[in-house]
Formats: sequence, C-alpha cells, structure tokens
Amino acid sequence: MPGDTVANGSNSSAPVSRRALLGGLGLLPLAAVAGALPPANAETGYRFFNAHQGAVLDVATRRLIPGPQDNVLEYGHPGAAEANVVGFIDTMLSAFTYSPPAVHAGGPWSNRAGGTQDFMAEFVPLDRAQTYGWQQRIAGYRQQYTSGIALLDQLAGGDFTSVVKLRQDLILGHGKALPFTQLLFGHTVEAMYSVPEYGGNANLVGWQDIKFPGDNEPRGYTDAEVEAPEWDIVGTDGIVGVLMRGGWQQAIAKMGGTGGVNAGH
Repeated sequence: MPGDTVANGSNSSAPVSRRALLGGLGLLPLAAVAGALPPANAETGYRFFNAHQGAVLDVATRRLIPGPQDNVLEYGHPGAAEANVVGFIDTMLSAFTYSPPAVHAGGPWSNRAGGTQDFMAEFVPLDRAQTYGWQQRIAGYRQQYTSGIALLDQLAGGDFTSVVKLRQDLILGHGKALPFTQLLFGHTVEAMYSVPEYGGNANLVGWQDIKFPGDNEPRGYTDAEVEAPEWDIVGTDGIVGVLMRGGWQQAIAKMGGTGGVNAGH
C-alpha cells in the first residue's frame, strides 16, 4: 500500500508494498531467552520490556507496518499494532519465563479448523542441547533490543517516541541504527503472519488481510479447494505472486541488507 514505508540506508523512506513483506514469511517457531525474568508487569503487560522500551518499539513497528491508526491509506488493513507485534517480541525475549519455555508450539494441529483441542498451545519441553542453543541465541537478541532501543532514543535526542514520524523514519534508516532496524523488521513481519500461539497475528488479522486460509488441520483441504483458482493466496496479489515478483528481497535491499527475514531460525 502507498502508506507502507521502511527506512533505507540513505537516511530516507521508500514505499514498500504490504504484500511484498510476505516473501520472507515463514511460519517458524519463536526463539527463547536466557535467564530468569519476572512475571508480566501488571501495568505494562510486558515480561522483558519496561514501559518506555515497549512504547519505543510500538512506535517503531508502526512505522515499519502502519495500520489504519497510523496512516489513513491503510484503512481496512491491520498493521503492527493490530497484530500485537510488540507483545510477540516480548514473548520471544522472555520465553523461559513460561513452563515449558514458549519456544516450539506443539502439534499436530490447533483447533482453528474443527479440532477439539489446540495442541499447538501446549509448548514442547526442550532437551538440554536445545535449551542451551536457544538461550545463547536469545541472549544475543536481548542485548540487541536493549542497545537498539537506547540507540533510537539517542539519535532522536532523548526520546524516539516524541519526534515526528518523518524523523522517526530517518532514524530507522540511519546507518548506525540500520542493523537493529533490520532485526526489528524481520521480527515484525514474523509477528504479523506467524501462527498466533506465539503472540503475534492477533485475532488472525495478518492472515485475514492477505486472505491466507491458515492452518486447517485436521480437516485439511479438499481437491476442489486445492485446485480452485480464486484463492488470493496463489493470485497475483497473493503469496505466490509476491514471491514471483521478489518483493521481499526489494524491501530488504532498501534497508541495505540481503540477510532476509528470520535468518536466525
């Protein structure tokens, strides 16, 4: 949509199609976090972020994927706020405060297509090697988010949330901030379109916006549904069409990188 922007390495913003984000989409598990963290704060609802950090991320992710409250051109299209992107990231960084850790959603299916139980809501316990691996990975993410948010504030002269949207875009595209912006961009896309058990795609708004039918086990698809040409998911504006056009590579390239979304998973 015309209102969607991500910052690029030249300290300016360029439009990026909402559906161009989908080429990087993978319904992959969330990461986990090292160390013990307190329960969710009663005031903020966050387990890892404090109120200000959460506010900075809320503003930043709204710039990456605006919703109707952020840009009138996005009327009818949910954005990062509607999908609960910040909550997704906070869950990722505090996954070891859950038991089992909120790392791998179980299976074989959810209850979204007629199942009697949401097996995916029951996370799979980790073995020792998996625990160590996820702790190391997310320890890095935690540091990147803590320092990245502080850097956005610094580049804004003290408070990223207090400057105008154009300056926020320029800050996100600043050379110093670009590595963090790339990380945040990837997690924002993941939160928009992943399975909701991980905290994002709230009320399935991401899937509904792109007309993705979602996970439909145990019912599955009929032969007629598989062959039906009218599904938007395989149309010109659907996931396949976006992949054919290579839209997500263009979006990442505008940010000065080629690593792609979810490179760590």
